[in-house]
Amino acid sequence: MTESLIVPYQTMFCILDYRIVSHFTEACISLGVFDHLAMGSLPISELAKRTGTHERSLHRCLRGLSHFELFNIEPNHRCPSLSTISLTDVSQHLVTNSKFSLRAWHTFCQLAQSKAHEQRRNLWAQLLRTGQSIYQLGRGQLFYDYLRERQELAAAFDQAMASMSKVEIHNILQNFDFSRSTHLTEIAGGNGTLITGILQQYPDIRGQLFDFPDVIGRVVSQSRLEAIATNIYTALPNIPGDGILKRILHSYADEQAHTILKNVKNAMHPGNKLYIFELIEDYQVRNPYVGIKNLQMLLVHGAPGASGGPGERTQTEFTTLLDKAGFELVNTQSLQSIDVIVAIYPE
Repeated sequence: MTESLIVPYQTMFCILDYRIVSHFTEACISLGVFDHLAMGSLPISELAKRTGTHERSLHRCLRGLSHFELFNIEPNHRCPSLSTISLTDVSQHLVTNSKFSLRAWHTFCQLAQSKAHEQRRNLWAQLLRTGQSIYQLGRGQLFYDYLRERQELAAAFDQAMASMSKVEIHNILQNFDFSRSTHLTEIAGGNGTLITGILQQYPDIRGQLFDFPDVIGRVVSQSRLEAIATNIYTALPNIPGDGILKRILHSYADEQAHTILKNVKNAMHPGNKLYIFELIEDYQVRNPYVGIKNLQMLLVHGAPGASGGPGERTQTEFTTLLDKAGFELVNTQSLQSIDVIVAIYPE
């Protein structure tokens, strides 16, 4: 697959959900984030204190908005709360007293909007204050719990994920070599589009698909593929060969991601590999696609836990997460639409 398809696809994805950027920007305005940074950079811990916000939620939000040239971030990998945040030439125009401020225009736009929009805007600001997701604040449930109680919506979610994954899966099948594996298990693989595509391309590989019982119940039977209902938060069935996690870990805080990785490792055999397909964030590269993904994860899952995630992670963050779970990161590879982190269960 060439870049001529990837770039338009990612551009359209960002256009369809660009409102998430506007809503989080509005929340930052209402909380005084831009005005507090007007005099210079601040550590994220101090900025959260001054704005009355949940530190990790604010940090995840600003990481997402940094890809739209609203913030500069100087990361501190040892202590993320000491990462420093500063304004850019773009975001200077959102400071109340800047010479060419756009705040009057923003105020007019707010006054012209409906009551429903105001309520929604207040909910997004509350997310940054509390660390809870929109689903927790608006519906009193975690996102996946909400889905499991609504099977029609859950089925639609499966289809939406499959649709969004088409470019990534096509990209993976064209550009990543699975030929050294004899058996592959995809963990939390949804309807099995990726593992099915791999088995079709590699007739000598056998496969397994793990997911929750309600998801497995919607999987169509495939040759050489065993679909097994399980719970990724608890002990997993035997994984006889290599494993696959695609776009799973970004939905979880580090503590939850560690539990999932530990369960995967306990089901694997020493010497086998785990292929993790995620986006690797780079603070030095502004990528609106990564920015939107970060903001989506914050919106849907909030910022639970005491460390990183949910959201996209840097290579340093992946290395730390894998080391803690007993894996060794041995290689990364960019596939244009997605990245591959290759980890091994050391012998």
